[in-house]
Amino acid sequence: MAQPMISKSAALLINLTRFGDLLQSQPLIDELHAQGKDVHLLHLENFSGALSLLRHVKHAWPLPGARLMADMDKDWRTATARLLNFAHDIRETARPNCVINLTSTLPARLLAGILSDDIAAIRGFCLDREGFGRNNGIWASFLNGTTANRLSAPFNLVDMFRMVGNPESVNDAAHPPRLQLATPSAISTDRAQTYLADAPSGTRGYVCMQLGASEIRRQWPARNFASVGDRLWRERQLCPVLLGSPAETELGRDYMEAAHGPCINTIGKTDLETLAALVQRSRMLITNDTGTMHLAAGMNVPCLALFLATAQPCDTGPYLPGCCCLEPALPCHPCPYNKPCPNNLACVTRISPRSAGDLALSRLHKGHWNADTLSAIEREARIWITDRDSQGFAIVRRLSALPPDDRSLWLTQQRIFWRQLLDDMSGSLSPYPTDTGKTSTPQHTLAADYSDTFVQRIGEALSQAESLLGMLSEQCHLIGRSAKAGQLLLRNCERLQSVLDACPELRSLGGFWRELRQERGDRIDALLDLTILLHRHISQWRHFFHFGM
Repeated sequence: MAQPMISKSAALLINLTRFGDLLQSQPLIDELHAQGKDVHLLHLENFSGALSLLRHVKHAWPLPGARLMADMDKDWRTATARLLNFAHDIRETARPNCVINLTSTLPARLLAGILSDDIAAIRGFCLDREGFGRNNGIWASFLNGTTANRLSAPFNLVDMFRMVGNPESVNDAAHPPRLQLATPSAISTDRAQTYLADAPSGTRGYVCMQLGASEIRRQWPARNFASVGDRLWRERQLCPVLLGSPAETELGRDYMEAAHGPCINTIGKTDLETLAALVQRSRMLITNDTGTMHLAAGMNVPCLALFLATAQPCDTGPYLPGCCCLEPALPCHPCPYNKPCPNNLACVTRISPRSAGDLALSRLHKGHWNADTLSAIEREARIWITDRDSQGFAIVRRLSALPPDDRSLWLTQQRIFWRQLLDDMSGSLSPYPTDTGKTSTPQHTLAADYSDTFVQRIGEALSQAESLLGMLSEQCHLIGRSAKAGQLLLRNCERLQSVLDACPELRSLGGFWRELRQERGDRIDALLDLTILLHRHISQWRHFFHFGM
């Protein structure tokens, strides 16, 4: 049977994650479109309302997960037939020559294989022929191995999506990628204006507030939002507009009980496009780490965002330069995943309404976030401003009146290490910086700028890793010539894994090592190349930063 003709310029993008992550696919979609590709999208059915906000998507398919699960309960054969027919319709319509899967779950990997049908190339996450997880592309291995180890994963998710889905991405600081969403329709804009018409007389503008978050422990208290909202009305006559889903209705009531000034409560009353129109009409969004934050970034609306519990701005912050991100100034932040808080959620109340209000009013009145009370605010919060690096990647930089802490310095240095390593493995290496002296650029920070305990811990871990990688390289050469070489190789692979996993700042490297050695487990030559490359980079890195010397 003759194979169907396949378009040379069609890409099928799989993103089966949350609303905010779906919006963060837009820069990747833009790049694929600019290369002349027709972009098709497979997404979760409950986020279909976001499609009107995405640009350059030729066709989209909502995954009917609820119906498939209901069919599975009745008869697995019916569910399988429905899924295969669904996949067949997508293949016949899109005719992709490339399937890009940004979701690492097993169901998404299975779908990537079904939709490629051994004809289209797969980028990102898939399965091998034996049914084991496989990552196509070095950035996919990085993303999959570091997701749960975010203390040392310093790249914004948008840029990771771009590099996973489009290895030809051009790093151009003069023309950096943007998160630019579609303009809401006239109907949605009219709906938004109807809500805003309820503002009291004398209103000079609006500030939107997103009270909810994906977890309760990541929500700043509604009474704190109310305190900031009252101050914005009192000092600037800016009317707060409350945003949220129907599940967050109670938070709106809590806000209104605590507030003394006016507000417009739209919680549970808007679709996603009307939500976008409300954000677009506002001067600022004050929010937790939410999908609405990414929506505001895509509407070019500045954000004041609070990152509590497990949330941190270096990887999930808004993809828009000039936004302000606040983290509680606590040594325990950010929390590790899937562990109870030992400190009674102290981070939730650490940042005061006064501090958030000072920053918001500084931006609204003076055009910058550098409030007069900066020193006092930084006793409560680490203040980060979103920006771009010299290669156009999103970064966050400290707005600081205080000396930087170990974690802030480490995140900055991690960008150097990972870009060097990943660029080397993808064939586009640029040299390490040669200036090891003190400069105004924080990337040149040396070990002397860290605490002694930090330097000792990191230095010991890097020295052990360097030594073990050297031994692994020697043992790879001995495989086949010595009966004990294989046993020693496996033992030292596990020892290296333990060293990296035991150091919180190196656990991302540990996850990356786990991914790569499993992919190369049956190919000694590939494992040898990996150990040599990692040994070189860790050695250069340790010496450049003077750790362990």
